[in-house]
Amino acid sequence: MNVRPASWALPAAAGAGGGVVASFAPDGLTSAFAVLAVLVVPTALLLAGREPRDESRQLLALFLAAVAVRVTVALLIAYAAPSHFFAADDHKYGRLGWELAAHWAGEGPYPAQLYGRPGYYMWNALLFTLVGHVPTAPAFANAALGGLSCLLAHALARDLAGPRAGLLAAGLTAFWPSLVLWSSLNLKDAWAILGLLLLLRGAQRLASGLAPGAVIQLVAGFGVVSPLRGYLALVALAAVTLAWLLPRLRTSPVVALVLLALVAVVVPNVAPVGELAEEASFESIDQMRRKLSLGGSAYLTDADLSTPGAALRFLPSGLVYFLLAPLPWQLFNARQLLTLPEMLTWYALVPMVLVGLRDALRRRFAAAAPIAFFAGLATLSYALVEGNLGTAYRHRAQVVILFLIFAAVGLARRRAAATGFARERASAHPPPRSTQPLEAPA
Repeated sequence: MNVRPASWALPAAAGAGGGVVASFAPDGLTSAFAVLAVLVVPTALLLAGREPRDESRQLLALFLAAVAVRVTVALLIAYAAPSHFFAADDHKYGRLGWELAAHWAGEGPYPAQLYGRPGYYMWNALLFTLVGHVPTAPAFANAALGGLSCLLAHALARDLAGPRAGLLAAGLTAFWPSLVLWSSLNLKDAWAILGLLLLLRGAQRLASGLAPGAVIQLVAGFGVVSPLRGYLALVALAAVTLAWLLPRLRTSPVVALVLLALVAVVVPNVAPVGELAEEASFESIDQMRRKLSLGGSAYLTDADLSTPGAALRFLPSGLVYFLLAPLPWQLFNARQLLTLPEMLTWYALVPMVLVGLRDALRRRFAAAAPIAFFAGLATLSYALVEGNLGTAYRHRAQVVILFLIFAAVGLARRRAAATGFARERASAHPPPRSTQPLEAPA
């Protein structure tokens, strides 16, 4: 790969700037910047050598800007924000991760408070084992993962509607406030979103034919999501299966129905999937929602979802809260007030989401179906279990990034249509020619 000097100038400048910042930073921050560099620099160099050059340069700039804004927010939260202002889990993961690292080193017992899926605690423990107890290291790593998610959003949207849609998706996801926030803290959301996008990108590529790279992406994405958010892995598996089977119902319905029956019989008996499926019963959903319907931001606390009929009656209200809350009249504290600019922008983008969704499914059904089906199924699932405005805002980030991809498709199509209309109008109404007679030369 022949990389011209102009191509690597931007990553080199970013690396030099990061080195200068790290040299003046406290010892802990220097280690955190080293973790960041390990994740960012190779990606930046790969982007710098990609074709086409113009698109790659724009994408590289968006990637570095996405990482930079997340690192800045991470520093502000670490050194200026009140403790536990945005999420108490941030400190819990760091504390238990450090205790787990000490246990691995033979310097302490296994953390007694470590429960549930241990994957993200182990990630924290691994980072602390490598760089020491640096609380900002996991947040800086998540900042890099947030930048990588922008690249995957670009790839997904580009496959649906071309380079312009890809760059618009990268730009929207790079600076979308909730996506920035949840990838600037020590939370597993950044890993979960990256895993989902990787899984969906693999499914999208498989729609064009069987390819080893696509299979690796699909399996790797499932492997990342499953230990972090098992219920989302189950939803993703259902969405990808549905997206793969539906087109085949037209061409070979008998084969598709046989495969569907085989999947329905075999998959639930696979141990990991069976464990995930237990989380999807209506009794489990009702219990989960009751646990989440706590605190001052709780809503619809008396809802009953223990039966299919009760869940169906609750669903419209749940959808409104999950997709649109906090509404402008529900801003009861400083954290909710900070969401107002994002929510107003989101309301304005919803029509473009619908336009992009319709356009993508009509023009590129096989490539759009995994994304659309997962976004729809995950939205329905979250609408049923969410019971707190803050938790709903946090979990919505895992599907809003997919809606932003469709919004980018809608915006790109509208701009293309406007450009085509302007050209057509210009050709239909050319400027009038001058009727003044030409003067004879003197």
